[in-house]
Amino acid sequence: MKHKESPMLSALLYTLVAISLFLTVRILSTPSTVGLSQNSATSVSANLTNTKKVEDVFAPIRMIVHTDKRMYLTQMPEIMRSVNELLSESVFNGIEGVSTYTKEEYDALILSPTQLEIRFAEEVPLELLSRYFTNLQEDYYDDGIDRIILNSKEDDPVYLLNDETKQVFTTARPENLLQPLVDLYEGQKEAYMEVESYQSESAISYLPKEAITVQKLVYLVEKPSNSYFIDLLFNDTTDLKDNGNDEFVSYSDNISELSIDKATGQLSYYRNILDAEDLPDYRLIRDSFHEIKMLDNWTNPFYFYGFDKENDNVYYRRYVNGYPIFGEVDYGLTRIRMSGSSMTELQFLTQVIQTPLTDRGEDVTLLSGQDLLAALNAGGYSSQEIQMIALGYDWTFSEESNRLVNLTPKWFIKIDGVWKALDQWIGGTETEADDSGF
Repeated sequence: MKHKESPMLSALLYTLVAISLFLTVRILSTPSTVGLSQNSATSVSANLTNTKKVEDVFAPIRMIVHTDKRMYLTQMPEIMRSVNELLSESVFNGIEGVSTYTKEEYDALILSPTQLEIRFAEEVPLELLSRYFTNLQEDYYDDGIDRIILNSKEDDPVYLLNDETKQVFTTARPENLLQPLVDLYEGQKEAYMEVESYQSESAISYLPKEAITVQKLVYLVEKPSNSYFIDLLFNDTTDLKDNGNDEFVSYSDNISELSIDKATGQLSYYRNILDAEDLPDYRLIRDSFHEIKMLDNWTNPFYFYGFDKENDNVYYRRYVNGYPIFGEVDYGLTRIRMSGSSMTELQFLTQVIQTPLTDRGEDVTLLSGQDLLAALNAGGYSSQEIQMIALGYDWTFSEESNRLVNLTPKWFIKIDGVWKALDQWIGGTETEADDSGF
């Protein structure tokens, strides 16, 4: 039996729909709070405390399965989280040996068939991976690795590789590790894409054999109020000098200076540190993580992205759906300069993504690896100049509202130490279609 709707109920439903539409329009039309003063109301609650742990940030980002004739790659966050958890069960005892390979020997080891390769974004000091070991010797704390290799030969050790030095560390293979990792492939083959390897002077890249499709994402963005960062970065705010102008929020005291770009939310901070303690690299890196953890409200994953030994700069990069964030201004990168155990410089984006606008997403078809390298070659860049290639998102603020951000998938290439999108290196588009990406 059908029930007749009452006029009152119908009116209530129409009212709720109208309110919903009004709030949507209001969100998109409301100006960003980036340029507000320290007394402005917060757009993101300061209680969005970063809960990430060392094991989340110093973790592998992709796994490559080498079969007899083919290779398959995944960087699905759920799979890589499982890989990290398996390794974190203190599966290795200690380092048993170390050898320095020639480039030819090193590349051959990486590209051997029937093995699993676990890859980090950048070289990670072994001390930051000590959870993988029951007994990591202190002599190896500062040694770094980029890859872990387990082959199908039961008597072979596990190989820990350093791409820069071509050092290969070995540790005894646990009996219960290889099969669970294989199961992560066998049970979710749809999460892997077939890739081909490309070798240069500095790196081996794995690029898709065929053109691939990745979705462009659109998000609402938010940020804490400026006062949130002021309170965290200054010990005493009573004597702060306001040095702001039309473009920047800026405050300083006798030892520190804070600047936030009103248009983008990019934060720069400097603190004068004297007589800093001389610490090993792994300590600087670990201490830098504790600093950024107190400041960055990025709720999606971010990963350790390198260490500049000459200047004591530590880098971290934001990720979405397993892919790194870049931009013409590198919005995905966080840079921390350490002086002993203290932070002396900081640069990062205060804006964070919040609500995905799923109805605005669109598929972007990207070049295959072979076509990508052909495009670079036609643009005057040989494979030997290429240091690294990454599939990532290009962060751009929407022209419609500075509360909206577009994350467009693109190929990003590192040449001469600089990351740029393919279209920035060679001009034009990256795909045969209007949209471009890696």
